[in-house]
Amino acid sequence: MLKSERILVVEDDPQVAEILQWNLFAAGYPVTVVQDGLAALRAFDDERPALVTIDLNVPTVSGFRLVELFKRYAPNVPILVVTALAFEEAEDIARAGADDFVTKPFDPYQLVRKIEYHLRRGEAHSPVAPQAPTRRSRSLARQQAVEVG
Repeated sequence: MLKSERILVVEDDPQVAEILQWNLFAAGYPVTVVQDGLAALRAFDDERPALVTIDLNVPTVSGFRLVELFKRYAPNVPILVVTALAFEEAEDIARAGADDFVTKPFDPYQLVRKIEYHLRRGEAHSPVAPQAPTRRSRSLARQQAVEVG
């Protein structure tokens, strides 16, 4: 039986995306996978995910910019960065607003555990659901992302 919390996976490597999708699905989560930043913005608006995993090196809009935009419009949605960047990049990732990160290669079981932790933590700390961005704010966010990214 699927859980109610949808996970948005932003990953441009098809093999990594498939690993994430299958492991999250096996853990009971509905999953939406997108391969670039612009598709991630659309899916974020349309799907209203409970949590997002992001590769920082996705095309069209960078993962760093996506983290900033997602946190601006839905600060209570946890974001986990899945990256091949070195551990030293963690400070930049944290500054961008990510809640946690995992470096590639990763243990899928560990990633699922981190996701479950952040979903539980989010339930405990956010009794009020974040307001959905308006059509105008989403359009502005996409425009800003494309200009910067």
